[in-house]
Amino acid sequence: MTLALDPLPCPDSPLRRLDPRWKLAALVLAAVTVAFLHTLPALAVALGGSLLLAAIGRLPWNWYLARLSVVLLFLALFAAPLPFLLHGDGPLWEIGPFPVSWQGIRAALLIGMKAVTIITLMLVLLVSAPLDATLKAAHALHVPGLMVQLVVLTYRYLQVLAGELARIRTALRVRGYRNRVTRHSYRTVGHVAGTLLVRGYERAERVGQAMRCRGFDGRFHSLAEFRTTAVDVAAFVVIVGSMTGLLVWELIQR
Repeated sequence: MTLALDPLPCPDSPLRRLDPRWKLAALVLAAVTVAFLHTLPALAVALGGSLLLAAIGRLPWNWYLARLSVVLLFLALFAAPLPFLLHGDGPLWEIGPFPVSWQGIRAALLIGMKAVTIITLMLVLLVSAPLDATLKAAHALHVPGLMVQLVVLTYRYLQVLAGELARIRTALRVRGYRNRVTRHSYRTVGHVAGTLLVRGYERAERVGQAMRCRGFDGRFHSLAEFRTTAVDVAAFVVIVGSMTGLLVWELIQR
């Protein structure tokens, strides 16, 4: 068993055949629009649309649910108490000694649906094209090159540090170490964290020197070639237009 990060899946799908520049712009604008929605019906439609894109993009559902469950677990720490803490003018129920308000339930649902929709859109973006093509598309859309480099190096070094941590854990288990709530265990965890930081720093120094020796000029290059077609423009209009229509419909309903 290892802690190394799995490479991103990239299944063949209709979304993968789209120009990464148009796809990146459409999905990012859709995610920004979702952040401005404030009603449950509009968010329900947006969530359904994001799941439809996930199906068209042929996301591996086990992979998708594994990553979504981590986000939902973190989100539950903040959203679950809201029905018990927010008390407004809406209906109020009693569950034992705890009052539960509709306003709190609604707020929790809004937060959860927004988070799931935005995460789904971002996962569709990551899976529907190779990472290097997506980052090259971001640079073509005038995202600063420094930010693109930081994303590439962060993703790569997460894999490197995960591999180092897996090797350290294997060495500890071979020597009989088991996690326990003892002073020795806490001291060992501290030593492992320090060792991981030192090894990561040393690896970064070696990689930096190797990149400079190979003539790295501050830009990452990709073999991906971009070409705009009518299908790319149509997909952009459908995705952005649908989300914008939801926002306008919500504003009219207020």
